[in-house]
Amino acid sequence: MATNVKLKRSAVHAKVPTTSALQLGELAINTYDGYIFLKRDGLNGEEIVRFRGNCATDESVILDTFTGDNSTVDFNLTEAPADEQYVFVTINGVSQHADAYTLSNGTLTFSQAPALNDAIECRTLAIHNAEFRLRDYQSYVYQPSTSTTTFTGADVDGNTLTYDLEMIEVYLNGARLVHSLDYTATNGTSVVLQTAISSGDTLEIVSLAKASFIDSEGLINSELVATTTSSGQIVDTFKSNTYRTAKYIVSMSHASAGYHATEVLLVHDGTTVYMTEYGTIYTSSSLGTLDASILTGNVRLTVTPTNTNTTIKTKRITVSA
Repeated sequence: MATNVKLKRSAVHAKVPTTSALQLGELAINTYDGYIFLKRDGLNGEEIVRFRGNCATDESVILDTFTGDNSTVDFNLTEAPADEQYVFVTINGVSQHADAYTLSNGTLTFSQAPALNDAIECRTLAIHNAEFRLRDYQSYVYQPSTSTTTFTGADVDGNTLTYDLEMIEVYLNGARLVHSLDYTATNGTSVVLQTAISSGDTLEIVSLAKASFIDSEGLINSELVATTTSSGQIVDTFKSNTYRTAKYIVSMSHASAGYHATEVLLVHDGTTVYMTEYGTIYTSSSLGTLDASILTGNVRLTVTPTNTNTTIKTKRITVSA
């Protein structure tokens, strides 16, 4: 195997590394929560940012775990990474260099089989173009009656202050204040002025819009360039416990055999996939056949191409389970 690099790690729930624990650009892993942390030097100086696995509105890191048996080299990931740079692979907590494995259509292949009982973890950064929601622009107005530096809680209209870090503007009597020089805002619920204000002053705190994914797998594109005519080549996968129904628009193309378009509607019961294909058209002849199945908790759309070097592109719409 290639030379290993071991990242800093913790198995304690909710533990986050401090800025003094990491160098700029250094990564750390919380193996209990499945989070990856990075130290950066941003607007507020040195800070720790987190790549999240699961949350209410999006999924940016997908964790797959496997156990080595001293012979298996191929492991199927839940989601195919956009490129090798979007997956972090560790064996027994030790980071693997990219030349220790290859990726093809969601299959991770090691150059050497992991040993018996080796703990393999793959963290895939999910990069999707999906619909997103913007939270409404919100203004909070405070008019203190006594000398005050900290503003939190309900404003004059009864709105409780909340904001995202680095996403606010603060105005005193109409004049915009400068972050760090005139005020600090570090916890999302309060703003602290460097100099107290009193009766007759008006402080406005503007919380700017925040973007979040509505459904990172609601509308997904995938592409496979099939260099062989082998049966059951994976075109797309999704989690069976998250999504029950999917509709695909499929486009196949070949340099000399023409073009083929079709639609697929499928549903599953957790064990078996039921699908129907319809609206099929092609310019010359069929470029391939489609099928679907469930394996290790993932629904897989597969293709058997008629010709080598066929390109298969899909657009998937999913409905939750």
